[in-house]
Amino acid sequence: MKFHKLMATALLFVALDSRASLIHHYDLNNSLADSQGGKSLVAHAGGQLGATGYAFGPNQGLTLNETLGGTYTIDMVYRFDAFNPFNTYTRILDFKNLASDTGLYALSGKFNLYSYGAAGGKAEAGKDTRLTITRDSDKNFKLYQNGDLMFSVQDIYSYADFTATAMHFFRDDGGEAGRGAVDYISIYNHTMTGAEVKELQPPQAVDLPEPGSLGMMGGCLAMLGWMVRRRNTKA
Repeated sequence: MKFHKLMATALLFVALDSRASLIHHYDLNNSLADSQGGKSLVAHAGGQLGATGYAFGPNQGLTLNETLGGTYTIDMVYRFDAFNPFNTYTRILDFKNLASDTGLYALSGKFNLYSYGAAGGKAEAGKDTRLTITRDSDKNFKLYQNGDLMFSVQDIYSYADFTATAMHFFRDDGGEAGRGAVDYISIYNHTMTGAEVKELQPPQAVDLPEPGSLGMMGGCLAMLGWMVRRRNTKA
């Protein structure tokens, strides 16, 4: 097999690995569709889908009717224009199909995973924020803001495990909801290291290898180099 064919095969494996780990991407530009071909998001009455994102009022957020499980990465850019008017918890992400008060909130200018008391970061009204959360198979939950780790907690009670049938963004089972907009949401079926979160970019029309795929690409290239040297030695 010629070298360029081997190279194409290696790059194909890298591309397949990248697509396998990115399971949903919603750019929310006049569409709730998933660019990866999965389920579309569901918008709730009163929210407005535009050319640059989805604007929501209290409890007009988004729902994905899918069970994600306990190992994942969610990456998104959003902002709150106004927090819960009672100046307490403002829900960002619900893990239990709106059947529990546990979840990820903005509270007193920080991000908070209720009810561990774990808090960090800077939750400000009117400012776009890139929020990335990861959870691994050992129940380690980490929250990153603009690529930097804000807090980490062991989710011993599985509060952040998506065992229910739906994921809810910016929705609450009561009045703890705010007003704002979300630019995009990406969902991966694996956890990420801090370095991978730092380098992570929103998927584009042409998919590029994710940081987690670069090791595989390097391994493939090393293997191809060995195969070429072995063929030349035989010749």
